[in-house]
Amino acid sequence: MATVARTTWMEAWEGDLVPSAASRRSAARAQARVSARSRSARYYGREATARVPQPEVEVQRARPLPKPRLVTKRRPQWHMIAVVVLFAAVLLSVAIVSPMLLSARAAEAESQVGLMESSEAQLTSSIAALSSQIAALSAPERVAEQASVLGMQPAEQVYYMESGQVGTEGDTTVAGR
Repeated sequence: MATVARTTWMEAWEGDLVPSAASRRSAARAQARVSARSRSARYYGREATARVPQPEVEVQRARPLPKPRLVTKRRPQWHMIAVVVLFAAVLLSVAIVSPMLLSARAAEAESQVGLMESSEAQLTSSIAALSSQIAALSAPERVAEQASVLGMQPAEQVYYMESGQVGTEGDTTVAGR
């Protein structure tokens, strides 16, 4: 809410204003609207809107249409025929060729899976054969037999060696301690 001093100042400022031509026209129009409403309200018994006359717009006359002529034969539209044929070709290629290509790729993938499964079976059997061969060659009796062929024999006496204190790298040693 405006204070008394502010209200006084605003009234003094608005009093010094000179209305422009546009504001005078707007005020006159508003006054005419109010008087038209009151007249129509008296005439009709209730408030109604007054109709303002609209300026008449001059309409240009249209040129006369050409005379219609009789067409006995229709010309073929070659571009439409070409579009239809092209659309049919694309539709056939999508509907027929694509499933055939997909089934061929699927058959190729199945044959590759079969080849890989047979390869896996061969590799599994060769792994089993090699595992049994490793087990036979690493048996303790076989190792002892091969050692004696090479001139090795079991040790008669076993000696263990003790080492002194071993320091780690970077340890500092102080003389006398």
